[in-house]
Amino acid sequence: MAFVDIKITKPLPVTVVIGTEYSLEGTVKIENVVGAPPWVYAELQHKEWNKPDIIESIEFARGLPIPITGTFSIKWTPKVQGIFEYTVIATPAPLAVSTVKGLSEILTFPIVARTSPVLKVTTGELTDQFTLLKILEYT
Repeated sequence: MAFVDIKITKPLPVTVVIGTEYSLEGTVKIENVVGAPPWVYAELQHKEWNKPDIIESIEFARGLPIPITGTFSIKWTPKVQGIFEYTVIATPAPLAVSTVKGLSEILTFPIVARTSPVLKVTTGELTDQFTLLKILEYT
């Protein structure tokens, strides 16, 4: 059993639209009892086929858990199109947000918990196109 337990109760949708706000919800507790670390972040890594993991861009979206219940909600609005991998992390202090993966792990306060496995979300643009439907049969 981990010292800090993170459970995602409402993950991000598998596909999302750029410019629309989405919510990631869950609970975080210390020793599975009352209490929660004060800082919870969604770490979103933009996956690009032509870049190695070390230089891919990373976004951090912050959520503040309720101290007694540990429930949290993290709001995220995608800004670019592509595939993102995300995980939820908990820390005892605010992150020193860095965009380089290797440096963010070194320069931050200790990460006391991380969700596993890594989840994926694909972003796209909303277009003005529509689908033509044809009625084939009446019942």
